[in-house]
Amino acid sequence: MVKKSFSNMACSLARALGIIGEWWSMLIVRDFFLGNGVRRFEQLRDSLGISRNILTERLKTLTEAGVIERVPLREGGKRCAYKLTDQGVDLMPTMVAMMQWGEKWQSEPKQRLVVVREKATGDEIAPLCLRNQGGEPLSMRDLYLTAVGPHGEQVVKEWPPDWITDSDQLPASTLKH
Repeated sequence: MVKKSFSNMACSLARALGIIGEWWSMLIVRDFFLGNGVRRFEQLRDSLGISRNILTERLKTLTEAGVIERVPLREGGKRCAYKLTDQGVDLMPTMVAMMQWGEKWQSEPKQRLVVVREKATGDEIAPLCLRNQGGEPLSMRDLYLTAVGPHGEQVVKEWPPDWITDSDQLPASTLKH
């Protein structure tokens, strides 16, 4: 299967998915967080139960993108480990948001698989949400997008569509008959 590249697409989400959107990629990054930011190939393979060839490909993609880097285990040695870069560490809020979404929507009721806690207090962290510059929570109703158009112009995109903000129900025109 030929992998589609999103690198030329004028969408930051598509570009991010080109790096971390493949199966296993976020689980590999998760294992770096569990391993204090550093992991050896064998540790990742054993922890994830992933095949060598897929792990090799994903590590190559993450390394080329600057999410992780190779570091020698000792000077002059051939063996290496991988470690998160600052770019990789910046994936933590994304990972926590995905975990919280999974706990809310994909887990059995009352089945808590993972709880993220604040180290200083032991308290569970609050659900992540979008906030304005003053720290107040925002909903989709409060947002709109500006995007770069095909000729470099700035385009304002109303977001979300009216049917999301005005009603909890889909308009009849969007329902399939």
